[in-house]
Amino acid sequence: MMKPMTVHFFTFGDARWGSSRQRAFKIADELRARGYAIALHTPPVLFISTTPWPAKGRLIWQTVRSLSSIRKGDIVFLQRAIANKYFFAIMAVYLALFRRRMIFDIDDPIWTHSFLKTALFAKMADAVITCTHTQAEWARRYNKNVHIIHIGLELPSYEKFTKRYADTPAVQTIGWVGTGPEHLRNLEVLAGVFKKLVPKAPAPFAFVLIGALKNQSVYDLFAAIPGLTVRFIDSLDWTDPESVPRELQKFDIGVVPHRSEGEWNKNKTSFKVLEYMACGVAVVSSEFGELPYVIEDGVNGFLARTEDEWVEKLSRLLSDTALSARLGRAGQARVREAYSYDVLVPMYESVIKSVASAR
Repeated sequence: MMKPMTVHFFTFGDARWGSSRQRAFKIADELRARGYAIALHTPPVLFISTTPWPAKGRLIWQTVRSLSSIRKGDIVFLQRAIANKYFFAIMAVYLALFRRRMIFDIDDPIWTHSFLKTALFAKMADAVITCTHTQAEWARRYNKNVHIIHIGLELPSYEKFTKRYADTPAVQTIGWVGTGPEHLRNLEVLAGVFKKLVPKAPAPFAFVLIGALKNQSVYDLFAAIPGLTVRFIDSLDWTDPESVPRELQKFDIGVVPHRSEGEWNKNKTSFKVLEYMACGVAVVSSEFGELPYVIEDGVNGFLARTEDEWVEKLSRLLSDTALSARLGRAGQARVREAYSYDVLVPMYESVIKSVASAR
């Protein structure tokens, strides 16, 4: 009796790494629950890069040995797996020699810093999955079979923590969640907004930043703003599916400041936008990358291009709780319709089936 096809995942990071958790480990779990045979291979390619010699050699050998478990008819799923030159060379040679079917998944414009590796895997792939429309435009230069599947989330884990605007306190909370040190330049956008907003805010507010990681530059950026009440949460248990939504429920407004210049920023999206929306929290975001496809300005959130637009839209929400509640409900509905795993996993299934059936 012929064994069933197996989908072999090779990932950028482990389950603690956001993109790998959302676009590989969680997808693998969902596919397994639907009856697919799944293999999650270790080590993640990032670990090979960050491990010194001679231990690096053992990880490289472990990768080589793992290839022996891939049979003809199986599918190799590479989740942003270009972070190590040894892994890249091994996988490229393996795919060329043994002609295994391969899906290449990217959720960031990684070609901006690894052009040749990204372009070659895109060209070798039987299908490419991207996270944004502009990423798909780039990938179609090298592959005709390109699919846009946005990063998604398990909506029920967030709906349990739906924001209740009827309980809005006298001092509202504007909140941000992420890896503070990595987003320092984006957070500078928000600091400039707060300097203008604080003196003329229509209602009292405090700012909560989750993910400061005890970084002094992050602390200083907001602590230096006169009159701003700010609270820093250095870290959460990112692997606990309830740790983030539990905190987001306390926000009255979720913010996503982001610079729009440069190819990286123009091709990005934001997972934190979906997290805010999934909790029914009103969102104000910079207009960049994929966000105009996610947020319809004034319908399920607000987009802002300038500091003055940021101040105006934050002021509207601070002065109108009913508006925040309406945008929050619409945002949650948007996630349910387009960005929940119930919607996205069948899209992955469709790509896998098409690759498996291709001759």
